[in-house]
Amino acid sequence: MSLILRLIFAALMSVGLYLVAGRLLYLPPARTRDAIRYPHGKPSFEEQAARLLRPVTALLEKLFPMSEYRRQRYEADFARLGIAIPPQEYMAGQMARSLFLAVLGLAFIPLGIPWLSVLTGIAAILAYFQSTQKLKKRVEALNQAIDAELPRMVGTMECVLGSNRDLIGFFSRYRRVAGKELGRELDVLLTDLQTGNQELALRRMEGRVQSSNLSALIMVLLGVDQGTDQRTSLAILSRDIRTKERELLRRRMEKRPGRIKTACFLLTIEMILMFMVPLVMMIVGTLTEVGF
Repeated sequence: MSLILRLIFAALMSVGLYLVAGRLLYLPPARTRDAIRYPHGKPSFEEQAARLLRPVTALLEKLFPMSEYRRQRYEADFARLGIAIPPQEYMAGQMARSLFLAVLGLAFIPLGIPWLSVLTGIAAILAYFQSTQKLKKRVEALNQAIDAELPRMVGTMECVLGSNRDLIGFFSRYRRVAGKELGRELDVLLTDLQTGNQELALRRMEGRVQSSNLSALIMVLLGVDQGTDQRTSLAILSRDIRTKERELLRRRMEKRPGRIKTACFLLTIEMILMFMVPLVMMIVGTLTEVGF
């Protein structure tokens, strides 16, 4: 405990001497120094941490190389999420931060708190895995938003592509009413369709968006591109997607709080009463007329 008090006293004494020296020597304040050093705005804490850990990040990139398949998978996800950092550098940076946090935890051992050092090491490991899970959750959110819009797009496609098989024209028109997430994918798809092979463009979209519904739609569109009649396939796919959507909504409703179920129960009772009350009044009126 005495060591901790000495460290706190030394830190406070250092800060006090620095402030007094700044007043006596007319040193510029921190805001003025930051304005001169960063004319375009002070970098965020994450940017400063990444700059400090850059040597460690470069070393970890060489020690833990990423496989080609994993790199391509992350590149596709990063492009969808708007992350401009290369995947290997990003993952090495996350590893460097976790390693730095674990090294900081070693400082608790001389202070006589080894259990806190162990907790810090565990927190560093969890922080690394949480960063990877955060990316997966963001990608899953994008895929879910696209899946939610697929029933409407497939229904529109079922009505339009029966007489017109121009995929570029259809996607160009549908892009105007598409949602934010699906719209970004359609922008990439339209660029690929206009500059390259249509089958390859559709396959690339299937690879970017990991969705079973979209994969089934891509198979139908490949048939349309080859000139085969896919109206029956589109009708079946539209029905299947809407069935899956209703099932997904039912599962989401089951996960909602109990007050939703209570509201649904009350609504059901009200609907029953709405139909039963006029029927009972009609029966009572009929019995009254016949003398009962």
